[in-house]
Amino acid sequence: MNQILDYDVEKGGKTPRNKGNKGSGGNKNGGSSSDKIVKVFAFLLMLIAIALIASGVYSLMKNKKDSSIDKTPTVSKVQATIEAQANEDNGKVVISVSSDIAINKLIYNWNQNIEKVISGEDRTTMEELIDLPAGQNTLTIKVIDMENNETIKTFSFEAEKGIDTTPPEITLEITSSKTLLITATDDNAIAFITYMWNEGEQITVEAEEEDQKEIQVELEIPRGKNTINVIAVDNSETPNTKSATKTLDGVTKPEIGYNLTADASVLELVCTHENGIKSIFYTFNGKDYEKVFEDDEISTYISFTQPSEEGENKMNLTVTSVNGTVANFNPEWQYYPNGAPEEPTGTETEQ
Repeated sequence: MNQILDYDVEKGGKTPRNKGNKGSGGNKNGGSSSDKIVKVFAFLLMLIAIALIASGVYSLMKNKKDSSIDKTPTVSKVQATIEAQANEDNGKVVISVSSDIAINKLIYNWNQNIEKVISGEDRTTMEELIDLPAGQNTLTIKVIDMENNETIKTFSFEAEKGIDTTPPEITLEITSSKTLLITATDDNAIAFITYMWNEGEQITVEAEEEDQKEIQVELEIPRGKNTINVIAVDNSETPNTKSATKTLDGVTKPEIGYNLTADASVLELVCTHENGIKSIFYTFNGKDYEKVFEDDEISTYISFTQPSEEGENKMNLTVTSVNGTVANFNPEWQYYPNGAPEEPTGTETEQ
């Protein structure tokens, strides 16, 4: 049996060619159109895959970056409800507070003065009665709950009637003679002050008049470091108080000793101070005498004499220490070298 096989090898490849099927869609380039479509579709799938992979990598990197940022959740601030109503007839203000969280404390003040604190006692509602001052006043109320949320609200009130809620004022001043001057004042009336050195005895000084607006007290400062506490109380229906504390280095005043001779002809004087005497000044029978000591002349002990003049003698002596403390001495005496004159004798006759 003989079979003839016909192969046509084209110049561009080894694809067999069927000569007997020329009209059946043959391709001179050696491939069908469906092969090209498959190749294009595969290429597109590859591009989509690459895009998806890139998108996933970006998403992972972004999530990693975002996770490194500390994002604290925003919590809305809890606010309490605060109301205040005035009743001028009884001179009071009613404060009403309500809160979703238990109240720790309620704090209020008039005109930015001293704050007063009322315990919340873990309540969610409070109603407090406080004094209403006379005149134009601003009431500031702060509520703090058990989670430390704060609510602040201010109210303005004007009242012809009202209660004195303003405390006295205290000033503590060192004078030129190194003493402490305490001054307590009040717009309406002061009742009394108390003072105490170094936790010692408490001294009270009362106002001499009912409507007195000022009390002043001048004190010697004890030697060394000392602390004084002063309290002033006004004369209002519901007394207001104010306290003040000051620490001071106390210095002493000079000491003056004297002796008048037996015949009163000479006044002998001795002035001493632990740190030294800076100056001596005195007036004797209308004449001035002064001695200021230079630094190299400073002494803790100075003595001198003053001869008497016949008749009345008056001296006003001031001694100042190097610390600025001052001592005064004002003696008066008589000197008659030939004896004191006799008093006139006789009776008065009518004309």
